Amino acid sequence: MSAIDVSRAPRGVLAGQQLIVAVAKHGDLAERHYLELKSTLDLSTKRDKEKIAKFILGAANRAPDVAATAFEGYGVLIIGVATGSVLGIPPIEMMEISKVVQQYVGAAGPRWDVVWVPVEGSANQVLIILVEPPRTGQGPFLCRASGESLTDGRIYIRADGETREAKAEEVDLLLVRGMTQVPIEVDFAVEVMGEVALVQLDAATTINEYVALIRADLESAIPTPPRSPSSLGEPYEARANELLGFQSAIAHVSMLAAAMTEPEKRTEGQYRESIDRWEVGFRAAWDEAVPRIVGSALRPAVVKITNRTTTFFHDVEVQLHLAGDVSALDYRSPDYTNERRDLDLPSPPRRWGPSQRMLNTPAFGNMGNYYIPSPHQYIPPSVSYENGGSVTLELDVGELRPRGTYESEHDELVLVVSDESLETIKGTWQLTARDHNEVYSGEITLGVAPVHHLTGAARRILGLDEKNDETRE
Repeated sequence: MSAIDVSRAPRGVLAGQQLIVAVAKHGDLAERHYLELKSTLDLSTKRDKEKIAKFILGAANRAPDVAATAFEGYGVLIIGVATGSVLGIPPIEMMEISKVVQQYVGAAGPRWDVVWVPVEGSANQVLIILVEPPRTGQGPFLCRASGESLTDGRIYIRADGETREAKAEEVDLLLVRGMTQVPIEVDFAVEVMGEVALVQLDAATTINEYVALIRADLESAIPTPPRSPSSLGEPYEARANELLGFQSAIAHVSMLAAAMTEPEKRTEGQYRESIDRWEVGFRAAWDEAVPRIVGSALRPAVVKITNRTTTFFHDVEVQLHLAGDVSALDYRSPDYTNERRDLDLPSPPRRWGPSQRMLNTPAFGNMGNYYIPSPHQYIPPSVSYENGGSVTLELDVGELRPRGTYESEHDELVLVVSDESLETIKGTWQLTARDHNEVYSGEITLGVAPVHHLTGAARRILGLDEKNDETRE
């Protein structure tokens, strides 16, 4: 006599047919905790539908490790099969069966389903009842109504060859099953989309050239001391006397110019000190402007986190550490650095000489006391970072749904390296969630993008090429 294949549950008609043929050869001898046979039931009666409910409760109250030894943990009840014969029963709608069975198992009771298998040459069909595998974390399933063979509030269990009321020690085991913490399946993926860019920018040479040009222009405006008239010689003294004759003609022009301009009030020393102060301030501001230039020239990096499990995680926080010569900078839109003023670079002091007089200028000294609200509401970043020889990113993810993904904002940061020998960046990540005491972790490898040469962009912002052209002219 061939053995019954219990390696898979009969969840379809074909698998059900094969199982029916096998169990018909064994009859009642095939019955175990995972399998019960009924030669016939009259499903037009409540009494026989009650027998289905009893099997469902008993199969669901088995120990998970015991149930897993056959039919993938499912409990199987076959109705319409006896030793050597497959007669089947008259088919009935699922709704008519469920209407009675659910009275005993309850809405929160074990899940079950049916498979109807046709009987060749007959209007009857074999009915297979499938009870889902019991799981750790489930307490005992209680009977929810009383009938001829069932009592409200009692616990029934499926043993080998019978379904009966549970004994005290079996109830204890079911209570332990309910109190046992269900192991959580964990499988996350952490990715960084965008680029980790190699950047080259000769900031020192650029700023030195710019400061030197500005200083030369400002210092060239300082007037040279006039030569003494006694040293001019007679020809020049005669020419000077001749020019004095034009004074009366241009007197009114001089008076008008004097009315519209303010004479230079700074001493030469004060003027030179203002140039020195500007240079110090400009160099400091330039150190802060360089990251902005880089941040506007690169594609932003986005952190993507995928929950590959069917578990819902709440209050998720992720820490991503990238080792090596890598740092994060704030992302800026590409048009952010179109002009020097976008970088908050201080302007040079006013060039030496008379200044335009401001006439009839209203006083706006109190305007700073008025608050003008911004139309944009502040939104905190989804990623915070800390540089220091390497970089650590902190993400407050929030909810991470089953099979769901999370992506950080697409306009927050860029990742930069300056070591030309680096081809990849190694990193590690840690994930924590509310109600989970474990720290989940993993590794990540990022490729380094080709070099971005940004010295030309910095020179364009400062207008260095234009200034050199003007100098040559």
